Amino acid sequence: MRRSGHRRAQDRDPFQQQHLIKPGPAPVSEDSLMTTVPIDPDSGPATPASSVFRKTKWSVIWLLTLTIFSALTVGGILAPLQEAAKADLGLNDLQLGLVVGVAGAIPATLLALPVAWMVDHGTRTRLLIFLASMWALGAIGMAFVENFYGLFAARLISGIGAGTAFPVLISLLADVCAPERRGRSMLVVSVGAWAGAAAAFAIGGTLFGYLEAHPLTAFPDMAAWRQTHLLVGIGSALCVLPLFLMKEPKRHEVANPNPSVGEALRAFWRQKAFLGPLFIGNFAGGMAEGAAAIWMGSVLIRQYNQTPGQFGAWVGVVILASGIIGSVIGGFAADAGHKLKMRGGILLPALIATALSIPASLYPIMPTVGGFAWVLFALLIGGVIVGLVNNAAIAVLIPNEERALCLAALKIVGTVIGGPVTAVVIGWISSVISGPGSLGMALAWLGVVTGIISLIGIWVAMVNAPLPPSSLDKLAETSPGKMNGGLDE
Repeated sequence: MRRSGHRRAQDRDPFQQQHLIKPGPAPVSEDSLMTTVPIDPDSGPATPASSVFRKTKWSVIWLLTLTIFSALTVGGILAPLQEAAKADLGLNDLQLGLVVGVAGAIPATLLALPVAWMVDHGTRTRLLIFLASMWALGAIGMAFVENFYGLFAARLISGIGAGTAFPVLISLLADVCAPERRGRSMLVVSVGAWAGAAAAFAIGGTLFGYLEAHPLTAFPDMAAWRQTHLLVGIGSALCVLPLFLMKEPKRHEVANPNPSVGEALRAFWRQKAFLGPLFIGNFAGGMAEGAAAIWMGSVLIRQYNQTPGQFGAWVGVVILASGIIGSVIGGFAADAGHKLKMRGGILLPALIATALSIPASLYPIMPTVGGFAWVLFALLIGGVIVGLVNNAAIAVLIPNEERALCLAALKIVGTVIGGPVTAVVIGWISSVISGPGSLGMALAWLGVVTGIISLIGIWVAMVNAPLPPSSLDKLAETSPGKMNGGLDE
């Protein structure tokens, strides 16, 4: 009789008698993941844990958005000012390429994986405070450099923070919202990132033009590009202060709570059929995006006779508008793709956006500034969608303890390829293609070729995409062998 009553209790309420099933997540739908907790049979109907313990913490999301805004502003502030810095310090094109491309890539390459390991095993909020302090310090240091080596070192310090903080931000974001809302939460953070990239041009160019005519009273003899870095660095330092109020969130969807380095790398290797093509797609896309970020200002100055004060504001508007539109489309498209009854459906929006972005790679050879702006606008929208969807795919399809490692590897690919490799490739192509428009032609060719490679990589990643951890847990909990084994205990 006790055994019969025991079974009827299970049939009556699937959330009760959790001791019969191995402790772990108990999903209630294909799109959500619940935290399993023991429930007293007399306590009434169980409430889904995703609604009780996984409420979206929008205050934290907005704080993370402010932080990534600061990081992207500092990381891109040199782009509209690099020609002025080059003239002030007497740099050549090779030295400028090293500062803009290589200095920022070195920290991301050498420190991304160690930082990712700290993300998966340490206190992420403290780590984020340290990294944010580094990029603020580097920006302030840029104002006082005297030569190429000082500029390279200051850029390196900024890169330690801005170049490695992304996995920290995404890991925190994943744990302050439910899985079914991650696409929309990432939408907000993505808008903040693109707002920061836009601010680098809008604030950098506009502030540069203003400070040329109205230098700071405290530093009247300081060059305008230096004063711009000083003010932006101070603003970034102020943005660090709210991070001290953020508490470390509880980790969710952890398949192995304390994996060793070897276990994490083996888990990473098991996903090679999915992550390999996805990284190739980001490798190709990183070249085109990195080239645009590094050389956009130089193209406008050399080929379109624009000044930072002239193009800073409208380039900022283009970047911000494309970031918002692309993030809105990408966020909702990622959630919709995740619900599709097809393998790797979450990556479908990235595949479509990549295909549409290929012809938009011709932006640097448009005959007018207006044409340059509109085609660049289309290219950036596609890039935002692809980046957001790919990151959302990792956040959804990869277990918690492996996400930061995957995101760090993705960041390394994008940074290394988008920085030093792109600088060398564009320099070589522009030297082969002679003429006043050689830089723009080199960028256009690179964009088309890498766009095709990216399209193939994302398609192969879709075909080999794994099931999300929540779906695997559901299959494990509902399999006949599992249920029978639980009833017989």
